Amino acid sequence: MRNFFILIIGLLMISVAAYGQSSEPFFSSKSGRVLVYEDLDADGNLISVNADSLAVMTGDFEEGQATVVSTIINQGDSSRFRSKVLMKFDRGEVIMDMAALMEEAMQMGMEQSLDAMGSGKDAESQAAMKEVLDKTTVSGECRGIPAELSVGMELPDYEIEIKVMFITSKMGCTDRKVIGRESVTTPAGTFDCFVVEETMTAKAMMVKEKTRQVSWYARGIGLVRQQTWDKKKLTGTTVLTSIR
Repeated sequence: MRNFFILIIGLLMISVAAYGQSSEPFFSSKSGRVLVYEDLDADGNLISVNADSLAVMTGDFEEGQATVVSTIINQGDSSRFRSKVLMKFDRGEVIMDMAALMEEAMQMGMEQSLDAMGSGKDAESQAAMKEVLDKTTVSGECRGIPAELSVGMELPDYEIEIKVMFITSKMGCTDRKVIGRESVTTPAGTFDCFVVEETMTAKAMMVKEKTRQVSWYARGIGLVRQQTWDKKKLTGTTVLTSIR
């Protein structure tokens, strides 16, 4: 489950876009460029490394789409999770195709579990996996950073509902606001960033989580740094470490 949420966050990092306000959007739109991020815990220990790249882009940010490749490498067991996700451009905003992402993430997770049990390729296991995927639905859309951005601007909320068999989970983002503009330095360089604060919620069965995120976005790149807070306690940080 943690890997899935890390993937979502990782993909959201490169999906923020703008159009018309500047020569460059809040999106790494250069084909072949790889953005490498480190996901750190509250004490600064490395949890995972996430590499995101734009594979294919058609149209423009007013109306078009792109395929983004995201690879997560977990520090603890060196396991890898790789996904291709479609991003749709709508009037300067990038919208993630959550249905395609969820199906691929679930399929890969189930395949890894079945392989670990030694039954990943038999017909019965494959049929059971297909039945679960056929009964999975995703509704709602992720939202990015709009084209016209300014300090003090309030951004629209969004919610995503995921139904797997008889289990329903929800992910939401509320109280989104541009709270400032700052120069940020990371191992990848120094960037002029807009700062966005938002509240993230996740509900699955009897479990409910609520966190606050503060994110720094730069034109032509996307996410540069992000902090996650549980009330007043810093629980994690994501940092752009290299661009290649």
